[in-house]
Amino acid sequence: MSGRLNCPETKGQLTRVSMAEDGQSCRYRTRDGAGMELRLVPVQGGAKATLARLEAELSNLAPPEGAEAAVATPSQAEDAQATADLAASTVAQAEADAGGDSVQVRMPGGKVDANDESVSIALPGLKIDAAEDEAQIKIGPINIDAADDGATVRIYREVRLRGEALSRERRGIRATYILAGGRQPGGTTYVGLEAGGPKTGPLTVAIVSAASDDEDAEILDDIQDLVRENGGV
Repeated sequence: MSGRLNCPETKGQLTRVSMAEDGQSCRYRTRDGAGMELRLVPVQGGAKATLARLEAELSNLAPPEGAEAAVATPSQAEDAQATADLAASTVAQAEADAGGDSVQVRMPGGKVDANDESVSIALPGLKIDAAEDEAQIKIGPINIDAADDGATVRIYREVRLRGEALSRERRGIRATYILAGGRQPGGTTYVGLEAGGPKTGPLTVAIVSAASDDEDAEILDDIQDLVRENGGV
């Protein structure tokens, strides 16, 4: 893997605290002491497979005792919960419309199946499978798996690289992964990653976690800016 990260001394509310000599990683913190790690990650087996390995790493991530917590953004967890609530309200409406019986609606390009326990909606660009205590939701590039124990959010998009706005080929990716509301490892309220770069790599990846959800949501914009500027997307 070639290249080095561009890690400015400051980026919005982030201040750089360290940078690896090889330029492959750096760390930032906020005025409140929260932190974020930025990495250059080689692509092995494709971008999606590489991201899957990073997701597995995050599933075991917890801040070591006494370590600074990394930055969190409550807006993302709230968005996931809002989507789960939307699915629940869809179930309730389906129950009311059905009067306790099942409802099946077929239409060009989609269908709706609902009863007093669950609802399944499949329309172009939208898929919801929801029961009383859980929901699997797909809206375009966004996948949300929400239940009483929290939410998992995945967003994966193929994008054009910087300077290739007129290209027919989308040679880059942007990705977001979030564990929130109880599915994250012990000691954290939120873990996730932001990634961007060419499909062939390297990907620029920000690893974030939080023991508190009180951080300013604007910090996420700073993190995304660093990822996209370094990833060229």
